[in-house]
Amino acid sequence: MIYTKDHKTPDMFDQFPFLGPKRKQRIEASWAKIFREHILPTLPVERVFSKYDPVMGPPTKELYAMLGLMVIQQMHDLTNEEAVDQFAYNLQWHYALNITSTVDADAYVSPKTLWTMRNVLTQVRR
Repeated sequence: MIYTKDHKTPDMFDQFPFLGPKRKQRIEASWAKIFREHILPTLPVERVFSKYDPVMGPPTKELYAMLGLMVIQQMHDLTNEEAVDQFAYNLQWHYALNITSTVDADAYVSPKTLWTMRNVLTQVRR
């Protein structure tokens, strides 16, 4: 099962209402807003669709978030372990990757899943 969110349609409601005006202003002045608005929606997730069965098999992690995770990991020159921790706990990463759910499964990725996703990307043809 292939799981993607629509990142091209603007949200109707503020997905981070718990951020006060000062923190909201800082996060929107950071790289996270640029990534969320300009990079995340353009990630080529459709190119990895062929590696997953749309009906059978376990559901994928949200593919935009996974590709975005790998881009941000390289941007910050992080190890897999560091990237997994940032994905799980860093609010700036959640904002950039549009992770709005409080469900643990949406804000967590294992090192093995990250490694597997990187392997999938190496198999995608240009």
